[in-house]
Amino acid sequence: MKWVYASDLHGETYLYEQLFDLAQSSSAEIIALGGDLLPSFPPTKRYEDMIPNQKAFIGQFLLPFFKKVIETTDVRHLFLIPGNWDLAYPHLFKETIEEIIDLDRKIYRLRNGYQIVGYPFVPPTPFRPKDYEKMDDDQSPWPPQKNPSYIRTSDRNDELTAIDPFSYLRSRETIQQDLDRLPKPLFPEKAIYMMHSPPFGTGLDLVQGGKSAGSRPLKTFIESHQPLLTLHGHIHEAPQLSGFYFKWIGKTLSINPGQFISKKLHAVTFEMENAKKTLKHTYLHDIANDYRL
Repeated sequence: MKWVYASDLHGETYLYEQLFDLAQSSSAEIIALGGDLLPSFPPTKRYEDMIPNQKAFIGQFLLPFFKKVIETTDVRHLFLIPGNWDLAYPHLFKETIEEIIDLDRKIYRLRNGYQIVGYPFVPPTPFRPKDYEKMDDDQSPWPPQKNPSYIRTSDRNDELTAIDPFSYLRSRETIQQDLDRLPKPLFPEKAIYMMHSPPFGTGLDLVQGGKSAGSRPLKTFIESHQPLLTLHGHIHEAPQLSGFYFKWIGKTLSINPGQFISKKLHAVTFEMENAKKTLKHTYLHDIANDYRL
């Protein structure tokens, strides 16, 4: 079963159109998007306008785009999780479309027995939206925060609530606690996890300055559970800085295709039943050839 995976399109319509072309040319049956689907900043640059702007993008472009994909390509499933900027993500599912599947802390079993699990939360970032941020654990470090930060007041309205990021994040359950409660696939060798944060210290989470910004418990989770694949995003520049877009963690193949500041879509395609031999990047062909799968 052929997959297309990408992350961090941030509402850029030209990237979505390239995604459509890739789905067509690759005869993909599954498109998976690993978060940060929606525009980050509205044209007004006001945080108060973020959710209305994202909802307008969903209604005017994204849902019609997904319907076009379903009607005109071989794609039969679109798996989605939110990213840390996707405050209007629940609005994607106000209209029920069978092929569009919300994987936010959920599991989906395909007919061939493979199971896909989604997890959206990332460790604290320097950015103001905090709905999809949590501490790794009670002792984890975090970068400088902006005060006030914001969370969505309610799924029923477009308002943001100003919060103190330190007290808010310390009041939440941690990523470690979340991972312990995720739905459990029957067979790790047929399990695929789509997680917005990359695992810590793997090169898939490398930021400017050479620091790692991934999740520590997420890496431990992968090491202990050893799923077939894990799909990540969030750190756009990691493949450019590290020189690779995939990493073996034991028997698990972990992937972050990145999304550089360019006009070219960074995505991967692979055959689910043989990802090891079929993984290809849309842009980093030379890198793929330099590292043995």
